[in-house]
Amino acid sequence: MKAIQQTWKSLLDYLNTTTVYNTTLGNLLLKLFYISSLAFFVVWLLPSERPFEYSNLTVGSVARQEIIAPFTFSIQKTEEELARERQEAQDRILRVFNTNDETGKFQKIKLENFFVELKGFFDANQKAPPAPDGSVTAAVDSFVQQLDVKYNVRLEQIALEKLYEIYERKGLTKLSEHLDRSVKEVYTQGILDRQKKDIPEAKIVVKSSEGVEEEMELERVLEIAQAAGNIYNLLQNIYREGASELEVANALISAFLIPNMTYDQDVTAERKQQAFHDVPKTRGFVYQNQRIIDNHEIVTEDVYRKLVSLSLALQENSAVQDNWHQFKFRFGQFLFALTVLLLTALYIRSYRKEIYRDNWKLGMITLIFMMQFAATSLIIDFTDWPREALPIVLAPMLLAMLLDFGTAFICTVSMSMIMGAVLSNDYTFAFMSIVIGSLAIFAVRHIRKRNQMFRAILYVMIAYLIVDTTFGLLHFESLTTISSDFAILILNALLTPAAVFLIIGVFERVFDITTDVTLLELADLNHQLIKRLSVEAPGTFHHSVVVANLAEAGAQATRSNALLTRVGCYFHDIGKMTKPEYFVENQQPGINKHDNLSPHMSTLILVNHVKAGLELADRYRLPQTVKQFISEHHGTSVISYFYRKAQEMAEDKEINESDFRYPGPKPQSRETAIAMLADTVEAASRALQNPTPQRIRNLVDSLVDQKLQQGQLDDSNLTLKDITRVKEAFIPILTGIHHLRIEYPSETVDKDRKHGRNSEKTSESTGANGDREKRAKRQTANGKNGGAGTTNGTKPRNAPQEKKSESR
Repeated sequence: MKAIQQTWKSLLDYLNTTTVYNTTLGNLLLKLFYISSLAFFVVWLLPSERPFEYSNLTVGSVARQEIIAPFTFSIQKTEEELARERQEAQDRILRVFNTNDETGKFQKIKLENFFVELKGFFDANQKAPPAPDGSVTAAVDSFVQQLDVKYNVRLEQIALEKLYEIYERKGLTKLSEHLDRSVKEVYTQGILDRQKKDIPEAKIVVKSSEGVEEEMELERVLEIAQAAGNIYNLLQNIYREGASELEVANALISAFLIPNMTYDQDVTAERKQQAFHDVPKTRGFVYQNQRIIDNHEIVTEDVYRKLVSLSLALQENSAVQDNWHQFKFRFGQFLFALTVLLLTALYIRSYRKEIYRDNWKLGMITLIFMMQFAATSLIIDFTDWPREALPIVLAPMLLAMLLDFGTAFICTVSMSMIMGAVLSNDYTFAFMSIVIGSLAIFAVRHIRKRNQMFRAILYVMIAYLIVDTTFGLLHFESLTTISSDFAILILNALLTPAAVFLIIGVFERVFDITTDVTLLELADLNHQLIKRLSVEAPGTFHHSVVVANLAEAGAQATRSNALLTRVGCYFHDIGKMTKPEYFVENQQPGINKHDNLSPHMSTLILVNHVKAGLELADRYRLPQTVKQFISEHHGTSVISYFYRKAQEMAEDKEINESDFRYPGPKPQSRETAIAMLADTVEAASRALQNPTPQRIRNLVDSLVDQKLQQGQLDDSNLTLKDITRVKEAFIPILTGIHHLRIEYPSETVDKDRKHGRNSEKTSESTGANGDREKRAKRQTANGKNGGAGTTNGTKPRNAPQEKKSESR
């Protein structure tokens, strides 16, 4: 086990240290895994044979081009036509009856033996006198039971007496001969083992013992009842009406008649099954280069059967291809999927570098692609829903809300092309998907209110209806046909966005993505953490609000994410809550705890607010995008005041500058870089004496240029033009915050001057009231321009201005 762990660790070290194309080998392999797995998934979804190009044509639609048969193929029958012909073929199969010639002979012998035994019994008992004890009666009963067992003949007392009467008249032998001839005659015709009403056919097949078959009219053969009736009719021609022979024969006939023609169910079923399969599935041919339909002609039932037959013929041709041809076909599909996906990857690598560097986000994009394709496949393969029911706005809306408009659009184009290929090269559907998906992206690009969600659903619904109507009119469809899909489209436009809004939170949580909806929740100043900041560190709270106003203006000027910038600035200094009294904006006048600390200790306290802020952010589950403002808003700047103070105190000892730097990292995005600049200029502007507009401009230019020269903005993607715009956005706000006020005359001073009262004392009192009035006016002005009304603590007048700025 240890060896396996060591090998795995060595492999990971190798992947993370080996550099390929300016990235690690592990990073490159993971990106290749994403794109290749997605490509294989697409190949699995694509049809296994060449798709039929005219699958969109149905009976009644209009052909948009002439269709010529590429090769000779047979015309397939419809399912209804094939089923009807198969049933007719089965109905033409006659029932087979096996004839047993021995049955008639056996029954004839039984009849002869019956009369022999009967005659013998009468011969033996005709001279015997009747006994008082009834022994003769017992012998008769025993004989009757014997006949019942052997011949299945149950003779009643009357029938036995009549037979005895015939015996006495010497007519028993003739009766036996007449019955024998009659039985022979009916067996020659044949006796069925079932009633004729159970046989729907007019003929049957009679199969002899030698296997010779003959078709016979059903009327020519007899049922049991018919055979008994025929025998009785023959005897009526011989005996007079009411003769004892007729009465006795009527009782004996049925006992000696059994069927000699039995139904062969197995052979009949086998023949019907064979007839079922012998019915051809095709009718006629379409020959190579024969026109199937011309341009602008209406598709009839016959033409539609030819198109369906062509589709099946193409599938059969594909199925009989060898493995090499199948491999080439599948490899072509893989190249198609890989090309489309690589174009998407190339766009992300070129224009969305922050996404390209984040494998977690790339994995999320891969998952959303697979969700879209899987939903498409499930609906197509396992339901009979129309294509209009496919949730084509699922992925576009998710990507637009989780990432950005450009990434969502290029992914929508790629997915639409792939789904068009999956749907048998239906690029009309692909175009529809691009149009509707693009409008869905536009609808959810900046969702910040609940009513905007309903507006997005309305936009998607309108897009569905417009696109469906457009293509219906282009295909000459009637308004009734076009409107028949509206119910499905409206339902799709309602359910798919609703599903997106439900699952968006899961993606935010799993992939640590922050949408505008989440940012709006965090922008509420009643957030638990912000409320704590306003109570425990009111100066820092006011500073954060002013910085948020400055940074938001800078973000808007550079077309960055203004909402994220404002929210990030609200939380960037939350770490100061742990020790608020060590930061100048929270200190009381005349009290500075850094006076009693060494420069190193003061630096550790100031730097620790970044670490403490990240811990609070983790505790309150702030998104990573917000936490970046906490760690990056100072970058790797040097706390120069305490660094110089340490140099002064150290005399000749060397001081390590890195001990006085923030841990960083430098700002990695435009938004955190703007927050750094806003934080710097806001803190420094408070120490500015006589803040005229020109002095404010000079201060902003100086501080921003200083950060630029220190390399703090190198990783932020801000251009020089962007930095200029940021500075220009800062200046009006800072000027408004620090503009000069008019000093109003005091009413008390005027009265004292008028009455000549204690002018010196009144002057002092008036000066104190004037100072309070100025502070109140300044708070009101700050509240209007900076967005908060909390006053900062001030430092002693002899405190260095730079320290005032640094400790922020």
